[in-house]
Amino acid sequence: MIRMQTVVARTPSALLTSLDRFHLQSKATAGTLLFALAAPSETLSVITSHLKSRFPRHIGCLSSPLPAYRSHIMCAVALLDGITFRSTIAGRADPQVGRWHAARRSSTRQLPAAQSNFFEEFHGDLGRINWDDIWDKSATSSQEMMPVELRMARPEDVSSILYFSDKAPEGIAKALKATFPHSHELGFLAASTPFITGRPVTLFYDGEIYSDGAIGIALQPSMGHTSLTVEFPGLVDLTPDLRITSSEGNLIFTIDNGNPTRLLLAAMNKHGFDSRDVLLKDDEFYVGVMSNGKVERLHRIISGDPSRGTIALGTTSAPPQGSIMRMLYLPRRDEAALNLEPTHRNASISLIATPDSIGGEPPSSVLENDVLVVDGNFIAGSENGFVLRRDAKEESWPCTLPGGRARLCWV
Repeated sequence: MIRMQTVVARTPSALLTSLDRFHLQSKATAGTLLFALAAPSETLSVITSHLKSRFPRHIGCLSSPLPAYRSHIMCAVALLDGITFRSTIAGRADPQVGRWHAARRSSTRQLPAAQSNFFEEFHGDLGRINWDDIWDKSATSSQEMMPVELRMARPEDVSSILYFSDKAPEGIAKALKATFPHSHELGFLAASTPFITGRPVTLFYDGEIYSDGAIGIALQPSMGHTSLTVEFPGLVDLTPDLRITSSEGNLIFTIDNGNPTRLLLAAMNKHGFDSRDVLLKDDEFYVGVMSNGKVERLHRIISGDPSRGTIALGTTSAPPQGSIMRMLYLPRRDEAALNLEPTHRNASISLIATPDSIGGEPPSSVLENDVLVVDGNFIAGSENGFVLRRDAKEESWPCTLPGGRARLCWV
């Protein structure tokens, strides 16, 4: 039996009362507690100690509150059966600024100065990253470094894998795909906590606290069939469907045999953007991989070279040649719209990418009572986003689109 709920409370005592009720209702259910907690630093000790005492077997992390509830305490909990694990596989190193060298098919024709200056200003040093210096070096050793708890598991014994990670999940993602290629894989990049706990991220695993790596649970088919979907609210199309004609690594070299950066700038002009407008610093531009008229995979554009044309994406693997794509952007919007709504009538785990920063005053009152409980749904947010993979044909990819939501649902 799967049990899960999300609790939003005004006070620690109201939250603990709800967690005690969840514990009493779950006493007959064996399993590991999965939790994501967003709370002020002064309340963390009492809440995490309470969770540890009630659920000695647990996997958890500190998360970010959804904007509409940022003045409250938010805790998502779920009881699941599976193989728990702790990973120390290294991911991608932090970017080092270097000389741009990977672009191809350069063009000597120059853009208007305003557009050229805009792209340099908008992307800054990201366009000059030396990707050879930061590329994930863990691929050759990831299988040998597979968490010991998973080494005896057969691929057919694992249907879905959930994990909480630091901001570099590439190593564990590659290892999981190599060993369990047909499983669903959903990773939550824990919230940054240097000003809350003094740690880059804060992970909890059976009484231990970690600042890096990943912790997770591999679910077996006996727990029921699951579906893994993703939603991208608020995106606006800049282009119609286009075909990628050349790509490598995280770079797209040509689209419809043309210059990708010029295509993006032309689309921006067509939609009334002034490339010199500072407003664009608050907008985000994306490449969406299309399937049946819908975006099924999304990559943020992190840099572009107007003369050579190459655009770089915030992923380790750009869509391959032949992929159908659109260019899209996310305009500024009311962040409080990212609220806590039930996501599915069946049990589901929803992971949401929240904004990096939240401006304005919080709502004066969003709860009629001291506590709001959403049964059957585990809902957690992080400004660092999530990663997912749905089958053996797909590489794990990250999503940081504000409001982007991944949903693992038991059907």
